[in-house]
Amino acid sequence: MVDNLDFIALYAREKNFKIQPRTIFVEGITDVKLFELAAQLEKEQTGIDLLGNKLVIIAAGEGDDGGAKGVCRELVVFKNISGRYLLPSGRPKYRFIGLFDNDKAGRQAVSDVRKTDTSILEFKDVFRLWPVMPQSPNRDPDSLRKSFELENGRYKIGTCIDWELEDLLPKTLTDVFLDDFPTAVIRSNHIHDKTHRDWTPDGKAQLHRFIKQNAIRSDLDAVIGVLRVFWHYLGIKPDSIPSSKL
Repeated sequence: MVDNLDFIALYAREKNFKIQPRTIFVEGITDVKLFELAAQLEKEQTGIDLLGNKLVIIAAGEGDDGGAKGVCRELVVFKNISGRYLLPSGRPKYRFIGLFDNDKAGRQAVSDVRKTDTSILEFKDVFRLWPVMPQSPNRDPDSLRKSFELENGRYKIGTCIDWELEDLLPKTLTDVFLDDFPTAVIRSNHIHDKTHRDWTPDGKAQLHRFIKQNAIRSDLDAVIGVLRVFWHYLGIKPDSIPSSKL
């Protein structure tokens, strides 16, 4: 029996990637788990499913297969294969983007992936996580870039403050965690009202276990906000949800 799947769906199955019409590649499984927990808590409270059959977050790989380089690798392959598949309306059937930490490795990855494939554009196909992820009324890359730079200007000293998904957690939650694990942080960088922390490998693992066991919906409000803004960037339309809720 021949599977009724297009080539990109078959390729994704070989990679064990459960893709959706809109797929975001991230650097690691902890990012995936944190987004999934945030989406679960949001659905329980509001009934809105931010990670359903419209959008999925996928880790580019595990260990050496993941990270910023893994996101670059998978994005180039999937973006180029998917370009041949269109809906009857003429719009793309699939959209793949990469989301990087806004650190040295992430900034280098954005530069490298654009050198590999010049059709890949930042603020369209690749994004870095910034302290503020703005909802620009115009989603073209140049307009989004200007919105990002304007909204994050106060967090730039040379380059923007390093920023990772864990930095979106509220101080109240991280302070409770650090009371029990004071050596989990290598260093911190504070600019205005934002703090970036570099975690030890064990400290980050302990943090994610703590989040899974203790976080409530309000603790992940900023993570939920990132999912919501990617609905905007990707042009995802809710089926029966009032637009005011997104």
